[in-house]
Amino acid sequence: MGDTAASSEKTLGAEELLRLARGDDPNRPAIWNGPPHITTPPQRPIRPMADEGQMFEFLLPYPIHIFDSAEWPPLRIARGGVLIHFLKPLSINVTAKEQVAAGNESPDLYCSNVRAIVLKASPGFPTTHATVFEIVRHALQWMRTLSRQYWIGIGTAGVAAAYRGSAFRVEGAVARQMNYASYGHTVVVRALPLDFWEPLGSLVEQNVPVPVSESIFCDALSSFAAGDTVRCAVELGVAVEIELSNLLVDLAGFRPTTMGAKKYIKERRNLSFQRRFLDASVWVGATNPKTFTLPKRATDWVDHILTLYKLRNKAAHEGRAMIPDNTGVPRPLTAGELQSFIFSIEVFYRWSSDQRSKAGLPNPSSALDRSNQVSAIVGDPLTGGGFVADTSEASSDAGAAPAL
Repeated sequence: MGDTAASSEKTLGAEELLRLARGDDPNRPAIWNGPPHITTPPQRPIRPMADEGQMFEFLLPYPIHIFDSAEWPPLRIARGGVLIHFLKPLSINVTAKEQVAAGNESPDLYCSNVRAIVLKASPGFPTTHATVFEIVRHALQWMRTLSRQYWIGIGTAGVAAAYRGSAFRVEGAVARQMNYASYGHTVVVRALPLDFWEPLGSLVEQNVPVPVSESIFCDALSSFAAGDTVRCAVELGVAVEIELSNLLVDLAGFRPTTMGAKKYIKERRNLSFQRRFLDASVWVGATNPKTFTLPKRATDWVDHILTLYKLRNKAAHEGRAMIPDNTGVPRPLTAGELQSFIFSIEVFYRWSSDQRSKAGLPNPSSALDRSNQVSAIVGDPLTGGGFVADTSEASSDAGAAPAL
């Protein structure tokens, strides 16, 4: 099992996640749409290659488009004391087993098979699928960047497995196989509730735009699940800045003749994010953020938002997950800070929504409280921790068999 991390108010343990995934707790509301299935042990190990060593097969729920059907030479990658041979990815279209449409068209579903081999004579043998996947994931990130195939690495559905697959080990005539699934870096969210349903229809009917800041916040959750710390930090910071800027402009515009509104309009271009958040918000009639709290949420959410914005600036300008400390010296992002930022932003959105309602500003989705939708966060991109389900390793005398 990997490490788990969540907000200071709630920690989702590995046993609880397993219970939720199995769906054997009828008293607990589902917190995802369709519980992920748990991996099962192999019944009969196969010999996937002629050489002795290990082969790791990662099944990923998104396409990697390569239209060249020719064999490509494996990449020889040595990193962290492990030497792997990285094979050309294979992508196939997968037909849904269940009927999901009344018509005769099947959905666009893909599976990519990415394999890596560690020979018995290579450094690092034997190793684990988690170690190899760190190298594989880095390769996938470069594929995404170089090819502009932007969906690579972020194709997981809900909190389904980020990857699942098999680890093979061949030594002499004996073949061994273990199956696995990784749910690392997962943001666990609650299912879409019924009381969101009818109001959602009204928002669409009235052609109400989706709040840009909250859309970018969802992008940040996706980046967290993909393990991209810098991108997540930038998106979280941008989401907060857009929401705050729009709120202050709307509040000042609602009562433009007040002294506070005039002061903000005059000085806003010279105000730091901290001054706008803590001072200008009060000028234009908002509740002081430091006095706003939500039950079972962090009381120091304001400090988290200010720290996040420092991180956002560093990440956006330099591409590094570094935060200036009180003396201005950059320090690395620490484990658990991204999780704290995510939960604190949910409080920030609730504060912003309440200010709109209090001032009588248009706030069409104010009745839909999203602040409890993010239930828990598992894993941390910084530490590589997450929830991993492995089966036992089965073995058999596989005899001679052709390589895949």
